[in-house]
Amino acid sequence: MLVVEDGAPGHTSKVASQAQSELGIKKLPHPPKSPDLNPIEPLWYVLKTRIADIRGSGNSLDNLWEAAKKVWDEFTPEEIKKYTATMDDRVWAIKDAEGWHTKY
Repeated sequence: MLVVEDGAPGHTSKVASQAQSELGIKKLPHPPKSPDLNPIEPLWYVLKTRIADIRGSGNSLDNLWEAAKKVWDEFTPEEIKKYTATMDDRVWAIKDAEGWHTKY
Protein backbone atom coordinates (compact mmCIF):
# COMPACT_ATOMS: atom_id res chain seq x y z
CA MET A 1 0.00 0.00 0.00
CA LEU A 2 1.20 3.47 -0.88
CA VAL A 3 0.03 6.42 1.22
CA VAL A 4 0.24 10.11 0.40
CA GLU A 5 0.15 12.43 3.41
CA ASP A 6 0.94 16.02 4.08
CA GLY A 7 3.35 17.07 6.81
CA ALA A 8 0.72 17.36 9.53
CA PRO A 9 2.10 16.39 12.96
CA GLY A 10 -0.29 13.44 13.23
CA HIS A 11 1.14 11.99 10.04
CA THR A 12 4.76 12.32 11.13
CA SER A 13 4.52 11.17 14.75
CA LYS A 14 6.55 8.20 15.97
CA VAL A 15 3.34 6.27 16.70
CA ALA A 16 1.99 6.79 13.17
CA SER A 17 5.34 5.96 11.57
CA GLN A 18 5.71 2.80 13.64
CA ALA A 19 2.17 1.63 12.83
CA GLN A 20 2.71 2.25 9.13
CA SER A 21 5.99 0.35 9.24
CA GLU A 22 4.38 -2.61 11.01
CA LEU A 23 1.57 -2.67 8.44
CA GLY A 24 3.97 -2.47 5.50
CA ILE A 25 2.64 0.90 4.39
CA LYS A 26 5.04 2.94 2.29
CA LYS A 27 4.93 6.73 2.21
CA LEU A 28 5.25 8.63 -1.02
CA PRO A 29 7.54 11.62 -0.50
CA HIS A 30 6.31 14.82 -2.08
CA PRO A 31 6.90 18.53 -1.71
CA PRO A 32 5.15 20.27 1.18
CA LYS A 33 1.98 22.16 0.32
CA SER A 34 1.69 20.18 -2.89
CA PRO A 35 -1.48 21.17 -4.75
CA ASP A 36 -0.67 18.40 -7.26
CA LEU A 37 -2.08 15.93 -4.77
CA ASN A 38 -5.10 17.91 -3.71
CA PRO A 39 -8.09 17.54 -6.05
CA ILE A 40 -10.03 20.12 -4.05
CA GLU A 41 -7.79 22.93 -5.35
CA PRO A 42 -9.53 23.18 -8.76
CA LEU A 43 -12.90 23.08 -6.98
CA TRP A 44 -11.86 26.02 -4.77
CA TYR A 45 -10.96 27.95 -7.92
CA VAL A 46 -14.36 27.22 -9.49
CA LEU A 47 -16.12 28.06 -6.21
CA LYS A 48 -14.35 31.43 -5.92
CA THR A 49 -15.03 32.27 -9.57
CA ARG A 50 -18.72 31.45 -9.31
CA ILE A 51 -19.10 33.40 -6.06
CA ALA A 52 -17.46 36.43 -7.68
CA ASP A 53 -20.01 36.20 -10.51
CA ILE A 54 -22.90 36.62 -8.05
CA ARG A 55 -23.84 40.29 -7.83
CA GLY A 56 -23.47 41.63 -4.31
CA SER A 57 -21.63 38.61 -2.93
CA GLY A 58 -18.77 40.81 -1.75
CA ASN A 59 -20.93 43.45 -0.08
CA SER A 60 -21.08 41.75 3.32
CA LEU A 61 -20.07 38.59 5.13
CA ASP A 62 -23.70 37.45 5.12
CA ASN A 63 -23.93 37.89 1.33
CA LEU A 64 -20.62 36.09 0.87
CA TRP A 65 -21.76 33.21 3.07
CA GLU A 66 -25.07 32.87 1.24
CA ALA A 67 -23.34 32.97 -2.15
CA ALA A 68 -20.82 30.34 -1.03
CA LYS A 69 -23.57 28.03 0.21
CA LYS A 70 -25.54 28.50 -3.03
CA VAL A 71 -22.55 27.77 -5.25
CA TRP A 72 -21.44 24.79 -3.16
CA ASP A 73 -24.93 23.28 -3.23
CA GLU A 74 -24.98 23.63 -7.02
CA PHE A 75 -21.91 21.43 -7.51
CA THR A 76 -23.01 18.16 -9.07
CA PRO A 77 -21.51 14.80 -8.16
CA GLU A 78 -20.23 14.63 -11.74
CA GLU A 79 -18.32 17.92 -11.34
CA ILE A 80 -16.70 16.76 -8.13
CA LYS A 81 -15.88 13.36 -9.60
CA LYS A 82 -14.17 15.07 -12.54
CA TYR A 83 -11.48 16.28 -10.13
CA THR A 84 -11.30 13.39 -7.68
CA ALA A 85 -11.22 10.77 -10.45
CA THR A 86 -7.70 11.90 -11.34
CA MET A 87 -6.23 10.99 -7.95
CA ASP A 88 -4.67 7.71 -9.13
CA ASP A 89 -3.04 9.54 -12.01
CA ARG A 90 -1.86 12.30 -9.68
CA VAL A 91 -0.26 9.87 -7.23
CA TRP A 92 1.52 7.93 -9.96
CA ALA A 93 2.70 11.15 -11.60
CA ILE A 94 4.26 12.26 -8.30
CA LYS A 95 5.82 8.81 -7.88
CA ASP A 96 7.25 8.90 -11.41
CA ALA A 97 8.55 12.43 -10.80
CA GLU A 98 10.17 11.21 -7.56
CA GLY A 99 8.25 13.75 -5.51
CA TRP A 100 8.79 16.72 -7.80
CA HIS A 101 6.25 18.79 -9.71
CA THR A 102 3.88 17.27 -12.25
CA LYS A 103 1.43 18.50 -14.86
CA TYR A 104 -1.25 18.65 -12.17
